[in-house]
Amino acid sequence: MQGYELAVILIGSLTGILTSYTDVKTGFIFDSHVFPTLSIVERLFGHEEGEEEVNLPRWLGRIVVPTAEFGVLLYVYLGIRGQAPPLAGLIGLIVGFAMGMVLYYAGAWASGDVVVLAAFSALLPYPLSFVRVAAPYETAYPLYPLAVLFNSILAVFPFLFFYALGIVVKKGEMKRIREVFVDGVSLSLEVSLWFMAGIAVAVALSNYGFGLSAPVRYGLALLVVAVFGKYRKVGDIIGLASLAYLSYLVGLDAVTAFLKLIAVMYSFKVFFSTVKVLREEALVEEVPVEELREWDILGETIYIEGENVRRDRRGFFEVLREGLRTGKLQVERGEVVASPSAEGLSGEQIERLKKLVEEGKIENRFLRKKAMPFAPSIFAGFLISALWGDLFWWLVLKTAGL
Repeated sequence: MQGYELAVILIGSLTGILTSYTDVKTGFIFDSHVFPTLSIVERLFGHEEGEEEVNLPRWLGRIVVPTAEFGVLLYVYLGIRGQAPPLAGLIGLIVGFAMGMVLYYAGAWASGDVVVLAAFSALLPYPLSFVRVAAPYETAYPLYPLAVLFNSILAVFPFLFFYALGIVVKKGEMKRIREVFVDGVSLSLEVSLWFMAGIAVAVALSNYGFGLSAPVRYGLALLVVAVFGKYRKVGDIIGLASLAYLSYLVGLDAVTAFLKLIAVMYSFKVFFSTVKVLREEALVEEVPVEELREWDILGETIYIEGENVRRDRRGFFEVLREGLRTGKLQVERGEVVASPSAEGLSGEQIERLKKLVEEGKIENRFLRKKAMPFAPSIFAGFLISALWGDLFWWLVLKTAGL
């Protein structure tokens, strides 16, 4: 282990301990424990993390751990020495932030969780030298933040799964259990067929002398899946033909690979269905406007369209799926009164909602997001990534029999 690798583990662990403690204790994460520059920027725009907002000792909020900055500057230094791309840390920060925002808009994470993932991603844009398992694309490009995210998900998924299952059983909502295990199974099968089509295209090109690098093959497979997602019946037919073609070339190994691919796709389906159940049943609660407080985050968008007040309770993936189906990715709404923004509700927004309720323009029930501490699972993902490797890629290799 090299000196800078030990520093990465130590500073990441300090951030993980602090953010996990404050997140579990109060649901609050100090930017100064993760990305101090961000807290400075927030102060410039008039927002300041006040110790009175959370029930924690004052000295705890004054601890400064420049995790994100350390990762960015570390790789600038390593780049000067010719040991790594100088912008790797910055790219890792951006990749981690982008992935975290997807989960934030999906309603699964809070804004603090996004910052924690981004900081850990700046520390680990590439796997450390002693890591046992890493995907080829993670060693060739600064994409090891994918491992941090997937390890975080895999580390906490058993807990989330049984937690969500327990909630729906307690509520007696058997349709939700069906949604997790049964609904969408056919799509898992179809996506697996589309991936086989992408693999078949890459194999055919290779046989005709067009050698493709691993990233290009992955990109080609994803492109094929995206196209067939719009033309599903055509994709199913071509996918079946591709499976037959690959079976002709390599025999039963192609069928075995296809069955394993179905298992992987089904696992993803169960995961995202579980996240949806959590978002709609566990991570939100319905309360009257009198119980709304400043900093609360709504689980819906309230907007005015013409003379009517409307509410939109769709999740991020539902909006995205509808946008892809209709070709309109931008949601058209009138004047937005309140929405699930990272800064939460303001006093002015709450007063306006109260007025709308008093005027009888909207029913006095609002979705409010509950805080669930994800910082410990992100910390676990960081430790697994730093000390062992990519659990997801290990599962892929095991699925392929390697």
